[in-house]
Amino acid sequence: MLEQDKKPELIDDEKYRISSKAGVLAVLKLMIRNKSLATCAFGDRDNFFPTALLGLDVRRDEMVLDYGPDEGINRQALKADKWNIVAFPNQVKIHFSCQQIRKIELEGRSAFLTEIPKSLLRVQKREYYRVVIPAMAPVKCVIPLLDPEPPVPVQVILENISCGGMTFIDREYRTDFEIGTVYENCLVTLPGVGTAKASIRIQRVEPGHASALAYQRVSCEFIDTEENRLSLIQRYVIKLELERKRNFD
Repeated sequence: MLEQDKKPELIDDEKYRISSKAGVLAVLKLMIRNKSLATCAFGDRDNFFPTALLGLDVRRDEMVLDYGPDEGINRQALKADKWNIVAFPNQVKIHFSCQQIRKIELEGRSAFLTEIPKSLLRVQKREYYRVVIPAMAPVKCVIPLLDPEPPVPVQVILENISCGGMTFIDREYRTDFEIGTVYENCLVTLPGVGTAKASIRIQRVEPGHASALAYQRVSCEFIDTEENRLSLIQRYVIKLELERKRNFD
């Protein structure tokens, strides 16, 4: 389930919407300039693939998206009525929808052509939504502890995650996580998606007990700007949302 005061990653929220043509084009040009990785989700099933915005033709009101790496998924995507595109230029979440997509050849390679969106959502990092991770498919994170030297890795289980941060459970108090401490080269294994490398800063530490066992709940933020990590986490979040939608249908 989602936290009660949070919303799914793909729900429109009008307070973040940019509807002016100049504003939309400025965001899309930033994505091209930054060569931002993006995730395309489509259909009601667990369907998504990595892509990127390659170019704009403002006169024709069209844009070009990179072709996906899996031809089978590309063919399925072309049959879908609507795509949801999510990217993170400069750690700002951009979300827009595409319709009437078709395959083209561009400079000797396949690509997708679609209309420039009439509007898009722009969400700051501090407003990222966190999703609770299902217990049946836990997400594990390996954190290289700073003490002793050299760092010794410890594995923890995540409770929730967003593109801006995560909360994990340390069931054995294996280290004294202190607020403000930075841990680099942490490895977050996302089931069905891949492993993301991240640098984290501890924000909050809370003690707890369950079945007479002590544990600590640790909340942290991601402090690096690696777009590949953002893309992987976003794909994982979309995967969770599609699975939950399918289970409730």
